[in-house]
Amino acid sequence: MILLLVAAGVVHGSVTVGWKMPVERVAPAYAEAAPLAKPPGESAFFHPGDKLWDLSGVIRWETPVEIDDGPEPDPFAEPRTKQTKLDWKGDWIVWNERSGMIVARGLWCDVIVASKVLRCDEIGHVIRTRIEVKESKESRSLSLVSRNHEKALMETAGVQAEVDVAFSHGSDIADARVWVSWPSRDNRGAWEVISSAWLREGQSCRIARHDAGEQSWEVVISAVRELRDGTPLREFCWLEDSGALKAWPDSIFEGKPLRKQLGKDRWLGVFPGDQTARSSILELSRRHPQPDFNAPELGEWTRSPLKGISLALREQGMQFDDASHYAGFDPSTNTTFVVTDQENLDHAEGLFCSRKGGDLRPPIWIETNPESGGWGLACRTGEVAEIRRSSSNPEDKLSVVCSAIQSVDDVAFDVSYALDLVADGSKIGRLESASTLTKDKPQVIGSGTGPDGKEVKVSMTVSLPGE
Repeated sequence: MILLLVAAGVVHGSVTVGWKMPVERVAPAYAEAAPLAKPPGESAFFHPGDKLWDLSGVIRWETPVEIDDGPEPDPFAEPRTKQTKLDWKGDWIVWNERSGMIVARGLWCDVIVASKVLRCDEIGHVIRTRIEVKESKESRSLSLVSRNHEKALMETAGVQAEVDVAFSHGSDIADARVWVSWPSRDNRGAWEVISSAWLREGQSCRIARHDAGEQSWEVVISAVRELRDGTPLREFCWLEDSGALKAWPDSIFEGKPLRKQLGKDRWLGVFPGDQTARSSILELSRRHPQPDFNAPELGEWTRSPLKGISLALREQGMQFDDASHYAGFDPSTNTTFVVTDQENLDHAEGLFCSRKGGDLRPPIWIETNPESGGWGLACRTGEVAEIRRSSSNPEDKLSVVCSAIQSVDDVAFDVSYALDLVADGSKIGRLESASTLTKDKPQVIGSGTGPDGKEVKVSMTVSLPGE
């Protein structure tokens, strides 16, 4: 969550931020005092009549910090932590009963301290997965809530679904595995789709399709993280900007790090990190020890002594030849500060700053021409996806199984397939084989004489939607 404080790009003066969370989580005794007689200051977070409580004296201003076990720590031991007191020197921090938000104002370093103490990176959430079956005349959908890496099953209006969706820590990309089933509109059995995909949070992804005139359909899925009260996780944190409120993730997902010019050939880069990054940086600093130091010019961002890591970053290819250039790490907020020239700062961004959630790898989309069934399936490289129509009548059973392996250049795909050929809703044949296809270029993978005596060509195309 500290990343949110940096990515917004505002670096001058006091800022006002708000977090939507239960106040009892951090200040259970807040209501023992009377609410404030008036707001502590003007803010878009406040409305007339709001009941506000001062939290500065009831929050425990401390946070766990990993204990340094010396130059040769046990690599298999659990990290040890101790509670470290932090000073709150911001303008104010209050609870707004109406909005259900904790609102704080101060310099960025004050807000970073507040976010650490409020344990914003530990806020609980669930995952809401939405599945929609779009048919030619109507659509049916369901949504279900689950926890990370836990399966969920639901049935409604004839649609059944089982999902297993997980977001990695600090990522907006979900690993989704899904099974969907629903009755065929022509009463010839039940359709089933089995697939998996990487999903960008809040964006829909088509995982299967059958182009069959009035019996056509497609299946679309999406996933979002929510707080326990249903608030989207993207709306957990808010920033006041020019008298208006904006959700911070809108800035984060642009992937723009903070850069600020301090003088001629002197640029500041601010790179927040998580616990994993912290451990890596501290390990580098152990191998290349330097004394701690203070950097008054960074007073807006940190009041803590910094661990010197310039020598450690030299190992990563960076240069600090100018005496005014340096790099330091603040263990209390897991934030790295680099002061150097623009060229070296570009190198630092490559080391420390990646787009939140990383690059989305869209699923491979495999489809056939309408004349052979109009099948479409999404699958991840090396994994299998499947469409089935089950029925008590053997003549109504259909099956399509596909898998693909993506080449390094993202142009060629090794595809394996076993698919029933369909015309006018009836099975007319089957094709099982493997081929190498070029992205976005239809290729005839089989042909033969159909029931009407005419030639039937089976054409397959592989693409990467959303690139």
